[in-house]
Amino acid sequence: VGVTAARVFADSLVAAPAGVGLAIAAMHLLRCIHPPGGATALTAVIGGPAVADLGYGFLLVPVLLNVLVLLAVAVLFNYPFAWRRYPAALVVSRGAQVSKSDRRKSTEAIDHGDLVYALSEIDSFIDVSEQDLLRIYELATRHAAERGSRPVSVVAGGCYSNGRFGEDWAVREVLLVSGDAPATRRVEFRVLAGNRRGFRGEAGFQEFSRWAAYPVQRIENSWRRVEGA
Repeated sequence: VGVTAARVFADSLVAAPAGVGLAIAAMHLLRCIHPPGGATALTAVIGGPAVADLGYGFLLVPVLLNVLVLLAVAVLFNYPFAWRRYPAALVVSRGAQVSKSDRRKSTEAIDHGDLVYALSEIDSFIDVSEQDLLRIYELATRHAAERGSRPVSVVAGGCYSNGRFGEDWAVREVLLVSGDAPATRRVEFRVLAGNRRGFRGEAGFQEFSRWAAYPVQRIENSWRRVEGA
């Protein structure tokens, strides 16, 4: 793209932005965003007479030669480490191997169409594959299930988060736990951060326990999950 732009436009002030812009557009369409690709296109335009004399030979030397050298170094350097092999498709995660049946069970709620819809709603380019998204979904749902199996101990004076995102996120401080029987126990609380900050209210003990995902503590200017909880 850079060589073509340099040949089509005589003025480098036009050829340079045209080459870089068209290179970025091509990478976007081909789903291979790589910032140095834009720099390579720019070099083909402003590289001077030596680069201009190479013409499309610039693609072979130095570009292709550099690519082959970098690729060989990356493969050889990472090959001894199973968790760092390059390309990434060669990585074998010993601790995260999941059978096809287990993978299907954890992801059967969504399919290809669901992922396409979700990506179209975000309206931005995300350089991850559908398999990566499914893996993220699988790990997140498994973690949520494991977390749900561990009840949160709600005590007076403790601070708890619902673990949600964006406008739904909140932190509540338990002011008082009253009542003896599980069915009649009540929790008085106030919202310290997030949704409805400053609100004071009360809820049934079981209701509050379902809302609370985990205990948190304030560290400097942020709320952090209590380690081990």
